[in-house]
Amino acid sequence: MNGKRHLILLLTCLLLGCGLVSTLQAQESRCPADTPLADKTNWMRLLADTIAAYDVVLPGTHDSGAQHGGALLQTQDLDIPTQLEAGVRAFDIRLREHKGQLGLYHSHAFQHVYWESDVLPALVNFLKRNPSEFLVVSLKCEGGEAADYRRLLSQSLSQETYSPYFLTNWTVHLTLAECRGRILFLHRDEVMEHYPGVRCEGWADNATSLLTLRTAQGNTTQVLLQDEYQYKSAAEAPKKLEAILSSLRQMHRPDKSATYRSGISFISATAYPYATPKQFAKRLNAAVAERIAAEHLTPRGILFIDFIGLPGGKQLVEQLIRSNFH
Repeated sequence: MNGKRHLILLLTCLLLGCGLVSTLQAQESRCPADTPLADKTNWMRLLADTIAAYDVVLPGTHDSGAQHGGALLQTQDLDIPTQLEAGVRAFDIRLREHKGQLGLYHSHAFQHVYWESDVLPALVNFLKRNPSEFLVVSLKCEGGEAADYRRLLSQSLSQETYSPYFLTNWTVHLTLAECRGRILFLHRDEVMEHYPGVRCEGWADNATSLLTLRTAQGNTTQVLLQDEYQYKSAAEAPKKLEAILSSLRQMHRPDKSATYRSGISFISATAYPYATPKQFAKRLNAAVAERIAAEHLTPRGILFIDFIGLPGGKQLVEQLIRSNFH
C-alpha cells in the first residue's frame, strides 16, 4: 500500500513539475512581446532559426555616426558600439576619404571616426561576441572623390580577417540561421568590383519609391523605400508621420499568408536651416512607436531612427524589437 502511495506521489510530482516547466517556457516565449527587454545586446537569439531574415524588422539609426557638426547636422546621441548594445541592427554609414582612410561624415562635417579602424572592427567584434545577431549596413559616398571611396572601401572589405562575416549571396529566401553572425551591405551609390551584399538601384531623393536590390551575382529584390526628409518647419512633423505610417502599413504582415512588401523607412527629418533633426525626433519617435502598438502593425524591414538615446528613441527601438515576436 505504501508503495502505491509513493508511486502516486511520484507521478503527481512529475506531472506538476512538467506543467510548471511548460508554463515557464510559455511565459518565456511570450516575454519579448509582452514586457520590456532588459538586455537588448543579443535579442535576436530569441527568434527562430527557420524564419526568413527578410521577415524580421530591424531598428536602425539614420546617419549612425553623426554626433558632431552642430544642431543642424547631429542625428545621434550614442556612438555606434553603444547603439549595438542598445539593440540597433541596421546602420546608415556615410563615408569620405580623410587622411588616407574613410572617415565618417554628415555633409561637410567629419565625425572624428574612421570606417577601417573604428566602425568595421566594432561591427565584426560585436558579431564575434554575439553570433546570434544579424546586421545590415548601408554605405554611401558622402562627397570627395568617388575613386578614392571605391578604392579604400575595396581594401577594407577584401580583408580576409573580415570577409567571412559578410553576406555575399543575399536572397529573400535566406533563413535567419543563414544570416546570423553576418553583415549585409547595402551599397547606395558607388560600388567596388565584386561587392559583398547588394547594390541599391533607384534610390529616389526625398521621396517614397520602389528600390531594387541587386547582388553581384545578378539576383534582384524590390523593397519599398520611404526617405522623405526635407520639410519647411518642425510644424510639418505630422506630414512626415503620415509618410512613415503609410510605408509601415505597406510593410505590415498580419499573418504568414498575407501579401506585403519589406521595406526601408526613415523616421528622420529636418527643416534645414529652420528646424533640427532632434526637434523632429522628439515629435516623431514616440508617436511612431505608439501608432505601431495601437494599430498592431508588424512591419518588416528596416526603420532608420534619429536620437535613439532619447526616451522616444528608446521606446521606438523597444517597440520594433517586440514586434518581431507577435
